[in-house]
Amino acid sequence: MSAKLLLVEDEKPHQLIIQKALGKFYDLTVAASVEEALQKLEAETYDLFILDIMLPDGDGYDLCTKIKMDDRFEHHPVMFLSSKEDVNAKVLGFSLGADDYVVKPCEPMELKARVDSKLKRQIAIGRAGEIYQKGGIYFELDRQSIYTQNGDGEKSWVELTPLEFKLMYYLAKHPDQVMSRGQILSSVWGNTTNVLDRSVDTYVAAVRKKLGPHGKVIKSVHGVGYKFLSAGVQAKAS
Repeated sequence: MSAKLLLVEDEKPHQLIIQKALGKFYDLTVAASVEEALQKLEAETYDLFILDIMLPDGDGYDLCTKIKMDDRFEHHPVMFLSSKEDVNAKVLGFSLGADDYVVKPCEPMELKARVDSKLKRQIAIGRAGEIYQKGGIYFELDRQSIYTQNGDGEKSWVELTPLEFKLMYYLAKHPDQVMSRGQILSSVWGNTTNVLDRSVDTYVAAVRKKLGPHGKVIKSVHGVGYKFLSAGVQAKAS
């Protein structure tokens, strides 16, 4: 699966330029306002963000701060793409945690090279030896594997396929949020057209079986989808 990028840009000509530069290589989503971007952040996860500064309902600086305050994205690259050329604008952007600042209009090949560089560094730094823990489940990101742990610290490894791991990690990165089957399909399977909603149920059932008692960490939400319980198996789950 290609990396998922969120572009927040309200001007159509710049949207088209960036889509042409990056759309063939990455899963690029476009939002035209701060409000639209926040709605997309509630529903999806992204690997890198490209933010304009001057937006119709706010500015990219505030949006960058919100992204960096989200546990899911605090270490994910943020790039500003703006027509503001002054040094103060750039310094403010970097002080808020941005990883790059590109002045519009940008050269498409240069933009892609900058995005490539940020994502490669993110993989090298962010995933090497990194462990994410939620609901009593431990995710080893570099090995794409998970394990549980008893009171004595003894680990029990769970053998998952790459797709099963991606499904579990997606749910765990949205703890206590009800994720619809459509959201899960879009984020885990991407734009694959021959995958049906019931495939989610099949994979969840398989993962629950492999997890044993810990499988209850994935709670069914009737008629909607699933929720990952951050409290673990101690919580009441169906």
